[in-house]
Amino acid sequence: MSLILGKQVAVTTNYIKSNPAIPIYKGGEDVKNLFAYIYHIEIGYSEENKEKIKNYLIIDYKEYKLSEEDKNELISKAKEYSCSNGIQNVEIFLIDNEEAETFVEKLFDNMKIIRGLTQKRV
Repeated sequence: MSLILGKQVAVTTNYIKSNPAIPIYKGGEDVKNLFAYIYHIEIGYSEENKEKIKNYLIIDYKEYKLSEEDKNELISKAKEYSCSNGIQNVEIFLIDNEEAETFVEKLFDNMKIIRGLTQKRV
């Protein structure tokens, strides 16, 4: 098989923005009680010549397996975060496997590097 690179294809994503992670504690706000993180990613795109934003809340939990009750409670906390911050057009995901978790970690690490390279330093 012989592979070749094709011409560039425009995508509809205008930007990707990561927001600070939000910790969720089981009990008091202490690192030993850390139960999960909510990662908030915004993706800007154009639709009918209008700038729109799609929000993704990705919940990364620390336990290997969760009960349905814990899953529902985590999703409820993500909805609470969304409502309290006026976030609309949102999708919420639980990270259920190592592969998804690794992808999200790489995405955020790369975004930190890119942001550091592109921001003007004073």
